[in-house]
Amino acid sequence: MKEHTQKFNLLVIAVLTGFAFVIGGLFKTLLELYLLSSESFILTFIAIWFGFLVQAAIGMAVLAFLLRRHYPFRKLWLAGTGAFALGILFPALLMNQFFIALLILPGLLVGMFFRMLLNERSKRDSLLFMITLGFLICQIMVSVFQNDIPGAIWLREHFGPSSVTVVMHMVIDVVIGFFVALGVGLVLRERIKNQMQA
Repeated sequence: MKEHTQKFNLLVIAVLTGFAFVIGGLFKTLLELYLLSSESFILTFIAIWFGFLVQAAIGMAVLAFLLRRHYPFRKLWLAGTGAFALGILFPALLMNQFFIALLILPGLLVGMFFRMLLNERSKRDSLLFMITLGFLICQIMVSVFQNDIPGAIWLREHFGPSSVTVVMHMVIDVVIGFFVALGVGLVLRERIKNQMQA
């Protein structure tokens, strides 16, 4: 029984969660593209914040469902979605299109709020570290996309300028979801390990 409880394939869960974040992120990306020409601060803020909220709600629902045998679904979903809602709020108010200018800031805030809302007694540094690392990698990838790499040039020439933005966002979304799942999975493994030792 203990062995069964301890085993879950974290890599598979992380990949599936990454794709769930991509699906949720499509709404965010389309909303941002639709409002790209808008000069309204409130509309831009809504596109960024609400888009991330929808993405997190979908992505965290999949992650919580995959880990439902090991952790309460509602608690994990609420903690994850709430962390994104709170962590994205300040950067979205602070700057326009913040994910391009400073993606590491919302990553750090989301990690901190997630760690706080999950409220586990076990060591939670891995959760903060993994989420921040995921956003940091995304920040590096944004810089790469902006340097007109051959793939971005090919996409722009064959599918239009918006295609580069869509693909870039999809890659960013899958990375964020992947590292969120890794962080949660590592916390959960430590939690299970501590329960078995108690």
